[in-house]
Amino acid sequence: MKVFAVMSLVLLAACGADAPEQVRETPAPRDSSVFDPLTGTLDRAQGVEDTLRDSAQDRRRQLEEAEGR
Repeated sequence: MKVFAVMSLVLLAACGADAPEQVRETPAPRDSSVFDPLTGTLDRAQGVEDTLRDSAQDRRRQLEEAEGR
């Protein structure tokens, strides 16, 4: 019984001990890669596609208004 009490105290003391704070490191800045020019080109192409899609939608709307729909 005495052993159980001592072991319980040891376990409680171990669980309650102050743990050292874990330091969060900020991630290092990402280095440029060989794919950066490609991803930049894809982003610009997406922007152009969005512009053309909006322009086409405006033209369709203008045509429908001109036709009286």
